[in-house]
Amino acid sequence: MSPKPRGGKGIREFLEYYVLEMLGEGPMSQEEMISVIERRSRDNERFRPGGSLRIDEREMEGVLRKLAQMGYVRSIEGGRLAITDAGREAFRGMGRIKREAKNSKEEATAKLISILLADAKGKAEGKYVLDVGTGEGYLAFKLAELGFNVLGIDSGEFDYSRDSISRAKEKARGNPKLEFRVADVKELEMEEAFDYVVSSQAVHCMRDQEGCIRSAYRLLKKGGLLLVSDFLVGLKAFLVHGFHSFLALSTEEWEEVISKCGYSSFEIHEVNDFCVVEARK
Repeated sequence: MSPKPRGGKGIREFLEYYVLEMLGEGPMSQEEMISVIERRSRDNERFRPGGSLRIDEREMEGVLRKLAQMGYVRSIEGGRLAITDAGREAFRGMGRIKREAKNSKEEATAKLISILLADAKGKAEGKYVLDVGTGEGYLAFKLAELGFNVLGIDSGEFDYSRDSISRAKEKARGNPKLEFRVADVKELEMEEAFDYVVSSQAVHCMRDQEGCIRSAYRLLKKGGLLLVSDFLVGLKAFLVHGFHSFLALSTEEWEEVISKCGYSSFEIHEVNDFCVVEARK
């Protein structure tokens, strides 16, 4: 499956940095740069066919035009572009961004939990939560400690998650607030059973992202809330997590998918290299 060409604010932010990095290796044409990015992100195909990053040509053209206007790149013979001295200096200055970049998974999780608690008005008892892509229960255990009843599910389709549910079950033994199952959210027959559907750093590697988000809608009670913590597509996430971060949905893609799946409201909260998506049924 060929990757879908992608654009948007986060992609442009990444390109304004990465074009200078590529041209620092030597002159390239626009087509060569698009090809290099797709090739270097090919490991993403292990998680989802078409998961490589293919840049929309119009987005690349716009970024190259901006960098040329700033004096960072120039055209040379053969239809190629080269980095200028000003471009090299600008790229060195961007090193500060790279040094300051950090993994904000814990902060994003805290944000997700704060939204959930505020919505529940601090009353976790009797609230039923579905944790999709739970793995070993990273988020599920946190929510159970707060008093929520939690069902954690994981398909276990990847090598690293194959035994995760059995390990989660062992850790949860004797805890009446927690249940773990090997299951695919699209096949779960528990219509309108949950007050909340949550997911932490899992949607990005799902093979059918839209199908999973649509299933969450089906499983939520009316007025229920979907809360997802995942990579924020852009430069910060790339600097921390590499091309793997582009498996995630961009802000624009989240808006499109949430709208298609029928949710009544949508908000996205940026937490450095992560985002927390909030959508109401």
